Amino acid sequence: MNRFNQKSVLLILLTFLAFRIVNGQFVTHHDPVYQANILKPNVKTPYFDPKFNSQVMRITDAKYFPTAGTFPQYSKRQAWNADETKILFISANGQSYLYDALTYNYIKVLIGLEGEDIFWHSTNPNLLIFSPDSIIKSYDITSDNITEIKLFPQYTWVNTRGEGNLSRDGRYYAFVGQTYDTCTHFIALNVFDFQLNSVISTLALPHALESFDWVSISPLGNYVVVDYATSDTGRYQGVEVYDRNLNFIWQKPLGYGHSDLTIDQLGDEVLIMDYYDDQTNSTFVKKIKLSDGTITNLIEFSWMFDCHISCRNEERSEWCFISTFDGEARLTHDSLSWLPFEDEIFAVKLDGSGDVQRIAHHHSRRFSPTTPDRDNSVYWAEPHATINRSGTKILFGSNWSQDVEIDTSVDAYVVDFSSLLNVDKETNLLPKAFQLFQNFPNPFNPTTKIRYTIPVSPLNQRGDQGGLITLKVYNTLGQEIATLVNKGQASGTYEVEFDGSKLSSGIYFYSLMTDENIEIKKMLLLK
Repeated sequence: MNRFNQKSVLLILLTFLAFRIVNGQFVTHHDPVYQANILKPNVKTPYFDPKFNSQVMRITDAKYFPTAGTFPQYSKRQAWNADETKILFISANGQSYLYDALTYNYIKVLIGLEGEDIFWHSTNPNLLIFSPDSIIKSYDITSDNITEIKLFPQYTWVNTRGEGNLSRDGRYYAFVGQTYDTCTHFIALNVFDFQLNSVISTLALPHALESFDWVSISPLGNYVVVDYATSDTGRYQGVEVYDRNLNFIWQKPLGYGHSDLTIDQLGDEVLIMDYYDDQTNSTFVKKIKLSDGTITNLIEFSWMFDCHISCRNEERSEWCFISTFDGEARLTHDSLSWLPFEDEIFAVKLDGSGDVQRIAHHHSRRFSPTTPDRDNSVYWAEPHATINRSGTKILFGSNWSQDVEIDTSVDAYVVDFSSLLNVDKETNLLPKAFQLFQNFPNPFNPTTKIRYTIPVSPLNQRGDQGGLITLKVYNTLGQEIATLVNKGQASGTYEVEFDGSKLSSGIYFYSLMTDENIEIKKMLLLK
């Protein structure tokens, strides 16, 4: 005779699920995880990815803004400023947009900020560095003042070709000087020292050089890396590495994969790059040590999808972050044919162990039966997921597999997985006096109490009636179940009772939102 009745089994199962989700566990296996069928979320309505337990929220509404899409610059570019209070987005029409990183509210268009190279200053949260043509400039986001730093009249353009970065201390900038008559000519590599305000080394490039993808200084400023975008051996082919004085160190025929530069768990400066292996017909993400070219394989996945790589996490730098997307060889898919790591954002450890932390599905498609190739598809529908400095949040672009033929369908999304890392979100997102507490009791049946505190704020200087306070309950699909509070409130501590008597057993989420903050917690209803 079975010792457990149906209710007991359900209780055990839900208790296990609650412990797994509430305690924040990453999915860490390498098996296929099929993307859940979720309706495109409303702007600033967070939901939890049902397969990976991370919090996801849509930030923008490009179609009605209107813009030609809104998304982070690129996976290799840091979207957050130095103190992670502002975010830089771009659009397919070349405009740059400033957003508040705490509330995800739109602030303004940054007029005159343009070019392939746009970087946040490494220490000044109000300053951007950019090079629109042959001049390096700075942009103050508080005053909108643009200041010329250095002019290079011998070139038409100075940049990294859109994929390099400054050194982490903001001192060094490696760029290629280019001229143009009827086509682009790559003239010379240069290393610019912002501290000295001058070029400290130059290397002339071959006159007949045709293939050049990108150049970048390394994170610590010790190396210059160039991807010539070929799979050939010999000088000025494949990937070459130089020291800061542009003395040649090594060359490898690594092709033209997506990549980023970082510092690994041993403190070595490394290149992380994807590489198609025709012997195994699969893609490898490799770590290449800049000092000597030593290669370590990090992970392998199907050749039928491509990826972008982001190593902008200066903290938790023992991980790199990968966003995969279906290529031209895979215009359709279903749950039976779903492949490991397909259309997914995940982290892989840099020690070669193969350890992964799987974070979210991005729900975006560039290639489809109606957009089958690179000439007839929207480039920015690739997710280009980019990680923040603290390694707790990721931005990505997605068309949610809707209206894939037009760029206005691409919006910016943020994934917050700090709860999976046991990170105190208050130190990252919220004023210290603002707090949403865990409901009590939890698990509950059928009622529970939710407590929160509202601080004195600029909207509420005397502590009296302030801005709008919204407390809502959602199910695991992000559907709103109840609105418990929706009004202005004075600063103080409040307690609200939630009645789940009409709901079925399961995991639910409650969200507290003000004009300045958002906080979300989980609760378990057991009947």
